[in-house]
Amino acid sequence: MISYYAVMLILASVNLIVFLMIFREKKLNYYILALFAIITVSNAGNFFLATADSIGEALIAKKIYYIGGCFMPPIMLLLIFKMCNISIKKWMENVLLFFSFAVYIMVFSIGYSDIYYKDADLIQVDGATVMVPEYGAGHMFFYVLLYGYLLLGICVLIYGLKNKNQISRKNLWALLGMEMMTILIFLVGRIINRKLEMMPLIYVVDGWLLLYLSRRVSMYNLEDNIISSIGKQDIYGYIMFDRNRKYLGANELAIKILPELADCKIDRPIKGYESLQFLHVELDEYEEMDDALFELDRENEHYEGHINRIWYEDIAVGYLFEIENATDRYRYTQLLSKYNDNLRSEVEEKTAHIRNIQSKVLLGMANMVENRDGNTGGHIKRTSDVIKILINTIKENNILSLDERFCRAVIMAAPMHDLGKIAIDDKILRKPGRLTDEEFTIMQTHAPRSGEMVDSILKDVEDAYFVTIAKNMARHHHEKWNGAGYPDHKKGEDIPLEARIMAVADVYDALVSKRCYKEPMSFEKAYQVMMDSMGSHFDPQMQEVFVKSRNKLEEYYSG
Repeated sequence: MISYYAVMLILASVNLIVFLMIFREKKLNYYILALFAIITVSNAGNFFLATADSIGEALIAKKIYYIGGCFMPPIMLLLIFKMCNISIKKWMENVLLFFSFAVYIMVFSIGYSDIYYKDADLIQVDGATVMVPEYGAGHMFFYVLLYGYLLLGICVLIYGLKNKNQISRKNLWALLGMEMMTILIFLVGRIINRKLEMMPLIYVVDGWLLLYLSRRVSMYNLEDNIISSIGKQDIYGYIMFDRNRKYLGANELAIKILPELADCKIDRPIKGYESLQFLHVELDEYEEMDDALFELDRENEHYEGHINRIWYEDIAVGYLFEIENATDRYRYTQLLSKYNDNLRSEVEEKTAHIRNIQSKVLLGMANMVENRDGNTGGHIKRTSDVIKILINTIKENNILSLDERFCRAVIMAAPMHDLGKIAIDDKILRKPGRLTDEEFTIMQTHAPRSGEMVDSILKDVEDAYFVTIAKNMARHHHEKWNGAGYPDHKKGEDIPLEARIMAVADVYDALVSKRCYKEPMSFEKAYQVMMDSMGSHFDPQMQEVFVKSRNKLEEYYSG
């Protein structure tokens, strides 16, 4: 019998290792990760109990084993709520976890009080140690925890299957299968051999189902698939199908464009909606002609889009429709073909409007990055305002003889300088304190990534001059005049001028702003630090700019 517990421990450990290896490059579902860890620990407790030589060792092993019994039910229930797309209040989560901790505290009292076990004897069954306890009054709370959470989870799953369209039914059936399999194996085990503990086997089977579920969860993560396939944000509508053309989901903008999508069921073909059949037609053309472009007219709006394949590792697993509102561009083309010169002023006005929208979208993306960063609240806005102050000082005093085009480009590009932080792990980006050397090395990668993202996003919508300015500011704003910066260790005038200006704004804001690991530096001290760094960190030409901007900067940060 000891071999049975050993095999179950090994299988549970293998499940955990396989999960970590397969999903190491994906955004982990921490509920599932916690379940794998608890399963492994609990099966280890069962193995230690089977090999225990004394009542003391057996009690310790039993307490380890009960980690699974006490904490798997609430975590499983929270996972079910999440998979059913049902939000619950934070206090409700806390109540579920508090009850589990309360039961485990009673478990931990075994050997010290009779609230959970009044007494316990050890017997040998087929060479393995088996504990035969006499339960105390507190043990009833464990049954409430075990069966109450199990029944509640089943009820939530049934509700989700009946009432939720925008979730995968296959995923819910997998979860329901886990719940029912747990009950079935437990009951069959009790009938076959009451002395053999069936929970280790149940945990291993649950682990296999969790691996299957994890694979499917990663497929249905619409946000991850969009980012990996396209790299754009919410100005586009997205619709996903698997390789068998079954509907996988759509974002809010796509549903707004095609409201019928809200009634379509996940994992099923789109049927019964004449207005949606064009999707299948476009897929047919895409397969036959490799023509990914299409047009769509809805309620006086003109949309253009194209189709991309969805890749999971090296396998094509589905299709992604990207839809853009191209009404303005479409109307411009029609108007220009008819009126030409008479509409030139209107076209210029509309073009300026589009550029303004593009600027707002880019600023929104920058703010999205900042909202993830627990250390730099307001940094994007402040540095953008500081750039305006510095540029105005340069122009008013004719310090660097900059042309108006360059100045406008620098001001417009400033909010994008830290876009690469979107690729930095939350554990580093939100860390409430100073980074380790290893973490700082990872953080440094945001600069080249920022340059790459700016180039990727802007190259098809802005002129090459502005793209170059924005890319240089993003990639090189951490370079130093003496060559000690990163990522390319450029020095002196090899550093683009726009990046040298951005460096002054970036560092000054860091000095005089509050961070979670420091208080803001006084203006006097910050001024001295900046002045001491002229010619080493900063371009010495920026000293005059900074000195003449001092009063405006301090007035701005005092406001």
